[in-house]
Amino acid sequence: MNSKLKYEKKIMEELKDVPDEEMPKIIEIIHHLKEGILQKSKKGTEEVKEPLLDIEDIAVETGISDLAQHHDFYLYGVPKGD
Repeated sequence: MNSKLKYEKKIMEELKDVPDEEMPKIIEIIHHLKEGILQKSKKGTEEVKEPLLDIEDIAVETGISDLAQHHDFYLYGVPKGD
């Protein structure tokens, strides 16, 4: 199996649980990332600032397992509402 097909399968696996109504947002993010990658490769050695492309570099380990799901609780104190 070639590497591109392997990544396509991984992407599809990640998307299988995403509700249909959220897919346009996912497509928009993918398009944004793709454009940033293409711009970066066109510019060569010039620095292209694209925060989403560098997210692994700026991510911080919090140890909070439900941070994405309950970010309003952690940021603003809104009840979790499980």
